[in-house]
Amino acid sequence: MKSILKYILRNGLRDRLYLGLLITLIVSFSISIFLGSTMLVEQQHSTAAYITGSSRAILAIGMILFVCLTVSRAFENKEVEFILSKSISREQFILGYLAGFFLSAFIIFLPLVITIAIVTKPTFFGLAIWSASLLAELLIVICFALLASMILKNSFSAIMASFAFYMMSRLMGMFVMAIDLPEDFVAAKNHILSASLKILSAVFPRLDLFSQSSWLGYGIKDFESLKIIAIQSLIYIPLMIFMSFHDFKRKQF
Repeated sequence: MKSILKYILRNGLRDRLYLGLLITLIVSFSISIFLGSTMLVEQQHSTAAYITGSSRAILAIGMILFVCLTVSRAFENKEVEFILSKSISREQFILGYLAGFFLSAFIIFLPLVITIAIVTKPTFFGLAIWSASLLAELLIVICFALLASMILKNSFSAIMASFAFYMMSRLMGMFVMAIDLPEDFVAAKNHILSASLKILSAVFPRLDLFSQSSWLGYGIKDFESLKIIAIQSLIYIPLMIFMSFHDFKRKQF
């Protein structure tokens, strides 16, 4: 397990993951601060919204690319077969990779949270809940990216599938709102669309509820969202890990 962790962290250094994400976040922070300063009212809250919104997207996209490319390269270079030739089970292999990817994300996450605390000056409780939900969101994204890489093997297909999963999950709130539209605005033929959206809302996590920018400035008023975040994290993360176990056990090397 330790050797896999070191391997993933070294891959992050070799692929310039940490440097690339830090530079991108610095640029994002600069643009967000500039846009926030142009607001006539609530400049600090506007800056916080721009910073947190862009930061979570950058982290998610960066980790998707890193996970998919690393796993695909491991299969192509026969690194997977080499690791499995040692005294390690396939479950330990998956858990080791997940731990390595999550630790890589945490290396970027920690200075990000410290910088957000300095720039936006949020409430402590709001920042703590926002940080915890962002970690849960990143873990869900990492688990799905790893699962997609295991199933598809092709890096491009895995990246596109992971991007689609992330975008659908982030837009799920709009889909749920579309389900509740009054019948006067919804044609009869759209009942099929409504049923499809209900199925999607049950299958995909509600990432739109995670890491809400308003928590930093205004605190947490809707605790129902926190319950949904906790329940979905406890469901989706173990489910995707189990699916990765199942798929990896079936592979022949």
